[in-house]
Amino acid sequence: MPDMAARHMGETGLMQRVRTGATAWMAALVAASGAALLSGCALDPAGLAIGAMNAASMPSEASLVADTVPSYRGTDCQTLATQLRWHSDQLRSVDPAYREAVVVNVKAVRQVMAEQRCAAADTGAVAGAGGASPAPAVANEPQGAMGAAVGPLTAELARAVGLEAPRGLLVTELMPGRAAELSGIRSGDVILEVRGVAVGDAAQIRRALGVVPDGQSVLVKLWRARELRELIVGPIASSTPALPPGAVYADAPVLAPAPERERYCVAQLATSSFFTSGVRSPLLTVRNDGSEGESAKLVAAFQLAAQKAQPGKWLAPLRRLNCNRDSKVCSSVSADAEVLLMLCETEREKGAAVYESLRQSKPLTELAWSPPAP
Repeated sequence: MPDMAARHMGETGLMQRVRTGATAWMAALVAASGAALLSGCALDPAGLAIGAMNAASMPSEASLVADTVPSYRGTDCQTLATQLRWHSDQLRSVDPAYREAVVVNVKAVRQVMAEQRCAAADTGAVAGAGGASPAPAVANEPQGAMGAAVGPLTAELARAVGLEAPRGLLVTELMPGRAAELSGIRSGDVILEVRGVAVGDAAQIRRALGVVPDGQSVLVKLWRARELRELIVGPIASSTPALPPGAVYADAPVLAPAPERERYCVAQLATSSFFTSGVRSPLLTVRNDGSEGESAKLVAAFQLAAQKAQPGKWLAPLRRLNCNRDSKVCSSVSADAEVLLMLCETEREKGAAVYESLRQSKPLTELAWSPPAP
């Protein structure tokens, strides 16, 4: 296993170089994707992938706008006007790291509105992948939405996230409380298929969702952390009428539940600075399905134990936990570059080896802690 300490200690510097040496658009993608992309048993910070592209190779704002424009073409003027208001409102309060990403979307929408000779005063509901309710782009054509704004995936971004070629759509924003956010889609995900339909623009997502009865769920295939994943996403907002009470959606997706089994894990919370300090758990034996939700419960309990053991030290809120598909590696980073890490194996010997590797790499305080009973 690679030297975990070296990877973590370099993460802060990498993120800083991405934000200062690259465009704000790339920094926004790093922030939106979470603190890390996870692959295998090694932590692969998003900054490691995107930061590898130096500032000279970064696309200009004009080229990013040009790349984004196609995702808005074919959208009706009412929808474009609402998208413009939505993005413009974001500019008032958005984190500086996200600002240029929002500016790119604002300029792309304005360009398409000019091309389609839309009146600037048009109003209406947000449609398509980013909307709360659909608005037909073609008369009588069913439209649907799941509350995620999407954009094209450039060749540079495809390489950065581990795709061999650009395909699918990059999730750039999520509407709070809508299906995409509620179902676990994240900014930085790449949506590949919706209901088995490969998607390359927002209109395809709207059409694929439009034939689903309002309030139902669909299967979405996406690319996250260099892995293919499947999520059941719903409830979808659709112009197709909702099913009557008691009726069953014939195409309702079903994912087989992962089996529960014993897992051998170690968690640690440490500063990502030269003079590293922090706390670590002993080797833990837990029984769960290895899902991100179960892993999040485990690390939340460990974080609470760390806060009680070292009052006043771990105050910065951590970003959402990121796990690889089988949750062998989970991590989260706070704004103060504090790294919460959990590594799990399904074999005790491998778990013990992981624990020993971490113990030797960083002299952290070990907590006499065990996870709460389920």
